Amino acid sequence: MADDRGHQKQAASGQVLSWSVAVSLDQIIPAEALGTVVQGTVMHDFADYAEEAKEKGSWFLLNLTVPVGKMLDWFIRHFPGEAYATIGEIQRQAHTTWNVPPTDTLRALRRDLSLDGKLTDEQRATYFALLKPHEDVD
Repeated sequence: MADDRGHQKQAASGQVLSWSVAVSLDQIIPAEALGTVVQGTVMHDFADYAEEAKEKGSWFLLNLTVPVGKMLDWFIRHFPGEAYATIGEIQRQAHTTWNVPPTDTLRALRRDLSLDGKLTDEQRATYFALLKPHEDVD
């Protein structure tokens, strides 16, 4: 019986600890700084393919490495507001740097997250619908 109570106390302690971490995640992880890092790694991955994509006139070639796709997915799931701003900045920077239309940037990110992320199809569709520009920037 004493062993059973010990397991119950351990389980209760674990639940309290995990709850504590979950509610203070924004104090543990600097989301704004993480957004800057995510943006930089996405742009770095895009840079590997951007010139070729631009020459071929096909932005479908833009893609992310698996770790970067997983990190972006995690960022969206845990900090959706910060991720929204980060993705907007990625769209702006990709357009400024390589003249990638914002919708093509979103298409590339969404495609890679469908391959490497944990968001459901419905979650991904809903989130990216909010990011869709009202008009393409030329």
